[in-house]
Amino acid sequence: MRVSVERLRRWLLVGAGLLVVVIAGFLVFAHYRARRFLAELPKKLGADIRQETSSYTWSQTVKGRTVFTLHAAKAVQHKDGKYTLHDVGIAVYGHGQERGDRVDRIYGKEFDVDQAEGVVRANGEVHLDLEAPAAADAKGKMDYAAGKDLKGTEPAGSGDAHEVGKGDARLIHVKTSGLVYLQKLGVAATDNDIEFEYNGLTGHAKGAEYNADTGVLVLQSAVKVSGLQKGQPVLLTASRAEMDRTNHTVVLSQAKYVTVAAGNNDGAVRQTVEARHATVTIRPDGSAERLEGDSGVTLTGGDGSRMTAERGDVVLGATSKPKSLKLTGQVKYFADDPERQARGEASEAHVAFDGNGHAEKVTLGGAVHLTEHVNAVGARAASDRELKAATVELAMAFENGKSKLRNAKASGDARLKVVDAARSGRGMRSNTMAAEVLTARFVQAAPGQQRIDEVRGNGRTTLEQVSENGVAETSSADSLEVHFRSGASPASTGKTPIVGGLEGSSEIGSAVQQGHVVITRKATAKPGDAAAPQMEKATAARATYDGNGQKMLLTGGVEISNAGGTLSADHVTTEQKTGDAVAEGSIKASYRQGTQGEVTHVLAERAEMKKASDTTVFYGGAGRQARLWQGGSQVEAPVLEFAQKQRQLVARGDKNNTAMQVRTVLVSTGNSPEQKSDAAKGTNMLRRTAVVRIMSREMVYSDEARTAEFTGGVKVESSDGVMRGQQAVAYLEGQQAGKASKKSAVDANAGLLGGSVERVVVSGGIEIEQPARHATGERLVYTAGDGLFVLTGTQATPPRVVDQARGTVTGAELRFRAQDASVVISNGDANGAELKIRTETRVKRER
Repeated sequence: MRVSVERLRRWLLVGAGLLVVVIAGFLVFAHYRARRFLAELPKKLGADIRQETSSYTWSQTVKGRTVFTLHAAKAVQHKDGKYTLHDVGIAVYGHGQERGDRVDRIYGKEFDVDQAEGVVRANGEVHLDLEAPAAADAKGKMDYAAGKDLKGTEPAGSGDAHEVGKGDARLIHVKTSGLVYLQKLGVAATDNDIEFEYNGLTGHAKGAEYNADTGVLVLQSAVKVSGLQKGQPVLLTASRAEMDRTNHTVVLSQAKYVTVAAGNNDGAVRQTVEARHATVTIRPDGSAERLEGDSGVTLTGGDGSRMTAERGDVVLGATSKPKSLKLTGQVKYFADDPERQARGEASEAHVAFDGNGHAEKVTLGGAVHLTEHVNAVGARAASDRELKAATVELAMAFENGKSKLRNAKASGDARLKVVDAARSGRGMRSNTMAAEVLTARFVQAAPGQQRIDEVRGNGRTTLEQVSENGVAETSSADSLEVHFRSGASPASTGKTPIVGGLEGSSEIGSAVQQGHVVITRKATAKPGDAAAPQMEKATAARATYDGNGQKMLLTGGVEISNAGGTLSADHVTTEQKTGDAVAEGSIKASYRQGTQGEVTHVLAERAEMKKASDTTVFYGGAGRQARLWQGGSQVEAPVLEFAQKQRQLVARGDKNNTAMQVRTVLVSTGNSPEQKSDAAKGTNMLRRTAVVRIMSREMVYSDEARTAEFTGGVKVESSDGVMRGQQAVAYLEGQQAGKASKKSAVDANAGLLGGSVERVVVSGGIEIEQPARHATGERLVYTAGDGLFVLTGTQATPPRVVDQARGTVTGAELRFRAQDASVVISNGDANGAELKIRTETRVKRER
C-alpha cells in the first residue's frame, strides 16, 4: 500500500499560495491605514506647519519620534471651506519591533478634503510604497514626502545612487484610483481597479472597502496575484478577499492557487489548490501561521490527479514552511488517464512535515480504500491494486531533492490485493495479504523509482494466492512475512502508483507464516462441471512459500484433509500450480469411501500426492514398510499407490528386490447364507471368521470389481493350509445391498478392501500344504467361507493330492477340505473327456 509522494508535494503548495494572499491583504491593509490618516489630515493642519516657497510640508512628532510627514506642492482652500491638495506625498513611519525602520509612502496628484462632511477623495491615481526602507536623515524624510524614490529608488540623503532600494524583497507598491474616505462611517472605499507589485509578484482586484473602526479590509471581486515564486510561475485568484486586522485573519472565497513547474521531457506541470472558503491566520509580522479551508477543498496534480475534502487545515512555521496538514470530511483521490485509473477514499488525512517543510509522516484514517488499475498497453499486461484498512501511516524521507516513501503501516482489518499477469503470460494471478496490522518497506529500484520490498503482518494474518488456472490457496496464521521480487514489473507505467509494488515487480518472491497456520485450497468450478470443486485444508506450525518454484513447505504437526480423508506428516511440500504434494516423516493417513464405509488407515515414511489423477503413493522407510488397513484387512509393501477417484490400490516391492515383499491380510467372515443353510441340514460345518494372508511381489486391488490380483509369485496362508502359485485373484463379497443372493450389487460404502473374502483363485504351479497332506496342480479355487479347495491341472500334469496316511489321489478335478480326510474326485467334463483316476492307498504293515 502507498500514497503518491507527488500528492504530498502539492499539499505543500497550499501554505505557499495562501501566504501570497496574506501579503496581498497586508498590502491593502497598509494602504488604507495610510488613507485613514489622510482623511484626518484637516484636523492636523495646525500642528508644526512649515512652508517652503510654494509648497507645504506638515509633520507630526510624538515623544521625539516622527510619526508622519505630509508634503503638498500646493494647497487651495475654497470658499465652501473645502481644500484641494496638489502633488501630495505622505510618509508614515513605523515604530516598535513590528515595523522597525520601515516606512509606508503614499502619493497622489490631487486630493479633495471636505472637513465639514468628513470626506476625503483622491482624484486620479494614488500610489503607495509599503514596507520601504526608512530615510537616513531629516532631508531624506522630506524627499520621501516630496515623492522622490517612487517605486523603490534609494531615498535622498543616503547616497548618490538611486536604484539600491529597488531590490528590497519586502517593498510593496500599490496603485489605485477613485479612493473615497467617509470619516463619519469610518469607511474608505473604491470601485476601481487595484494593482500592486511585490517581490516579482503582481496583484489585481476590483473594488475595495476598508472599515477603520473594525479594521476589516474587503477586496470586492476579481482578486488575482501572479508572478514567479522560487523561480516557478504562480497564480492566485479569488472571488472575494476579506482581511480582519483585529483578529489577524484573511478570508478568501472561491480561492484557487496554481503553480507551473518544469516537468519531464521539458514539459510544464500545472498544479492547483482550490477552496470555496479559505481562512488564513497571520502573525503580527504579516507571515501566514495557519490556513483553514472548508466547504470543499481540491488539490489537482500536474498529471491530472485530484484530491478533494470537505475541510483542510495547514499550520505553517515562522519561515512560512508547512508544519502540518489535515484534510477531513470525505477525503477522495482521483486519477484517470489512458494508462492508469486510481481511486482513494478516507475520512481524514494528516501530514506532518520536518523543519524544512518536507513531508515525513502521512496518516490516513477512517475506512481507507485505495484502488488502482493499469491498462494493458503493448507488451505490458493489465494489473490492479487494492488496499483497505481503518488507518494507513506512511513514513517519508527527503533525499536528493525528492520525497520518497520508506515505510507504510495499515491497521485495522488491513487488506492489500495485487493482481498481475501470470509468469506464463496466460491469465492473471492475484495475491491478497490481510492482517490486523500490515507494514511495508520500500527500497530504491531504478533511478528515481521505488518498489515494495517486503510486507509483514501481525494478528490474524491471511495470504490468498489465486493462480492463472483458478486455483485459490488461502493461508492464515499469527504472523506473515512476504518478500517481493526485485525484477521489473510487467505492469510498470513509469508513474507512481498509489498502492502495490510501485515501480518493480509486485509478484511474491517468498513468504513465511508462523503460528497456527491453516491453509485451504479450492479450484474454481469449470463450465459444465456438475459437482462443486473439492476443498482441501491443511494445518501446520509454519508455512514457507517459494515464489521461484511456486512451492509451499509446511512444517510442524502438518495435517492435510479433504472430503475423502486426512493425512499428517512432519513436513509437506505442495506445488502451487499443479496442487501436487510430497509428505515426509511419520505419515498417518485416513480415508473413507462413501459416507458410511469403514475408514482406511495408512502408515508410511513418505507420500507423493498427484492432484490431477487424485492418486497418493506411499513409501516405507528403512526397515519399515508402508502399511494400509481397514478393519481386519491390511496391506504392507515398500510402495502403496492409492487412486482414490478410481478406488484402486496398487502395492509393489522394490524394483531391485525379487522377494515377495507385498503382504496382504484379508478377512473371511465364515459361511455364506446358503452354506449356513446346508450346515443346518448337516451337509456342512459352520465356520468362524478366518484370516487369509497373501504374499506377492505386486498386488492390484479394484474396489469397483471387488477383486485383488496378486502377481510375481504368491503365497496364500489360511487356517486351511498354505497355497503357493505364480498369481492369484481374491474375490471380496462386501456388504450386500440386498438379501436376494451373493450376486446382489455391492454397497459402494463398503470401503477399500472392505467386506469378506468369498474365494481365492490361484494359478501357475500350485502347491498346497496341509497337515499330513500335500497337493499340486495348475489352478486352485479356494472358498474361504467353507474351506473348500477345488484343484485342477492339465492333461500332462493332473492335480495330485498326497496324503501321508491315505496315499496319492489324481483326477481331472479334486475337491477337499482341511477339516476332513475325504477327497472328491471328478474324472471328466461335460464333453465326455476323461482322465484316468488313480489312487494309491497306504496300508499299515503288520509286524
